[in-house]
Amino acid sequence: MEQVIRASIPIRIKNVMNPQGPGTVIYPNRSIPSSPKIVEITGGADEIHSKAPTAITIKEDIVVLNIHSNQKTISHGFFARIFGTLDKFGIAVDLISTSEVHVSMAIMVNEIYRFKGFDRLVKELKDIGEVSVLNQMAILSLVGRKMKNMVGIAGKMFSTLAEGNVNIEMISQGASEINISCVISKQDSIKALNLVHDTLVINSSS
Repeated sequence: MEQVIRASIPIRIKNVMNPQGPGTVIYPNRSIPSSPKIVEITGGADEIHSKAPTAITIKEDIVVLNIHSNQKTISHGFFARIFGTLDKFGIAVDLISTSEVHVSMAIMVNEIYRFKGFDRLVKELKDIGEVSVLNQMAILSLVGRKMKNMVGIAGKMFSTLAEGNVNIEMISQGASEINISCVISKQDSIKALNLVHDTLVINSSS
């Protein structure tokens, strides 16, 4: 794997249960040195090390479900009912973003086709709140070690997309701290990948 990354060769990761699917393409960093422009805070305030993202990934064929609570006050069962419904239909969620009364979820199209009950799922979710569906979406992820502690990296990523007229539908950062992800239109996926790669991977490492 290290030799492939050093040679800047893209890697396509496939699902063994769905070999015909598009999988996920990982574009490795072209150089190893860290960037002086982005810093990582690991310990105390005085312990600062230069750090740069290492890769950009795109996952296409995504559907976004937005659910807004229909209760005027916060319902303690709002999230439980949503996730209980997803579990009932056996749906796996790739990405999720929440507030007290709103949930946005990114789901692979293959998940929807697999159980052929998407309309029934949406119907049951409408009993919980207002539901909107966005098709033809993609997940863009910026990957690197301890991404949460890279000061300014998220702002730079999102401002780069904004300058390229790429609209962001939802944002999520995993607890693993290895990536920052956002959902964008599928038609903007290649443009967005190149913009973020050139700005945050190539330039940050030069």
